[in-house]
Amino acid sequence: MLHRRRFVIRCVLASLLVLAPVLRADPLVRIGTSDWAPYVEQERGDGGALVRLVTAVFAAAGYRAEFFFYPWDRNVLMLQQGTLDAIMPYSCSPMRLDYGICSDPLVRGEVVLFHRRGRVFDWTRIEDLRPYRIGTTHGYSYGPQFDRALQDGLLEIEQHSKEDTALRLLELGRIDLHPQDRAVGYAMLHRLFPGERRITHHPRYLNTEPLRLLFRRDDPAARQLLERFNTALADFARRGELKRLQEALYSGNADHWQPKR
Repeated sequence: MLHRRRFVIRCVLASLLVLAPVLRADPLVRIGTSDWAPYVEQERGDGGALVRLVTAVFAAAGYRAEFFFYPWDRNVLMLQQGTLDAIMPYSCSPMRLDYGICSDPLVRGEVVLFHRRGRVFDWTRIEDLRPYRIGTTHGYSYGPQFDRALQDGLLEIEQHSKEDTALRLLELGRIDLHPQDRAVGYAMLHRLFPGERRITHHPRYLNTEPLRLLFRRDDPAARQLLERFNTALADFARRGELKRLQEALYSGNADHWQPKR
């Protein structure tokens, strides 16, 4: 089991620290996440692009954010138990609405199918994927059609707990396909296999939908927190910050994006 690691991002105006003592700390929001570069990166001091965004949004709403890194399925369990206030970044899939309520969109992700360059591969329907060995990650949603086919046992699936296992197996030729967010997949490939890559992706989307925060369902305090987060997030959207971040993610420059307050 992974050791828990965390970092706290404190968002306090420097002028307040100089001019006046802090009489009361901003309320704390505990957020579960996991490594998913370039969106979230545990080894970075600032946590990655979405951690920077969410921290700034909560600061604008009067909260400070603390991030905990766990496996994706453990994040869900801890949210359900009330140990965490929110988890991110998740898609708002139907099965997640059983236990969570979703924030407004942060950015839009594209789930594509990665495969080795030497494989002649094409598809138009989920049924076309039946002949292939597909590697997935526990706790992921790949879109309603793929998730339904997985639950119904229609596909040959190997599930793994570690984020990069499927790409390693794909490189070795032990699986045929790996569904993954396009930006995340190429960030992992760059880290795992620097230089010439033998893996590419099919141009057809498996799924495309926004990434969001998930708050605990049937909790009045969580609903209030969600409303305040969404209000502050809408201001960032009006000022073009979410558009700038999306463009940075698509161009591979997310590391250099900083939210303007």
